[in-house]
Amino acid sequence: MSKSTRPEPPPEAALIRTALKATRLSARSAAKRAGISDARWRQITSGYQSVGGEQIPVRAPADTLARMAQVVGVTTDQLTGAGREDAAQALGEIEALAPPTPADTYASDPHIEAVTQLLATLPPEAQEEVLRRFARTAPGSDDRTTRTEHRHAG
Repeated sequence: MSKSTRPEPPPEAALIRTALKATRLSARSAAKRAGISDARWRQITSGYQSVGGEQIPVRAPADTLARMAQVVGVTTDQLTGAGREDAAQALGEIEALAPPTPADTYASDPHIEAVTQLLATLPPEAQEEVLRRFARTAPGSDDRTTRTEHRHAG
């Protein structure tokens, strides 16, 4: 029995893998958000699937790749650059249907980026404390809770 060699992953697979790392999501969580199984996510990002002991190339359908791209923040231009104009078009259609979120409004704000980078330098416990304090002082937070916490703090 001869060993099969793994097919080279297509450019879009590397694009999705790199973007996934930047999101700090697990592949399982990203797959769930994209509406596919984590096994299918792995096949698409590795560029192959095993069938009967053979490793055969995988090319994601345009709509599936578009949903994956949306989850990890890949743009239509990036998909086009990876040679997947079909998926870029599908992503454009998905984005046209989705209402803008508040996060979209601040996506390129340099102040938010600076705070995010600073927060990332802290240990997880410190990050949680900072986020807890932000939540406590956020507009619409319960002022009674804040006063009670200060009173008990010493």
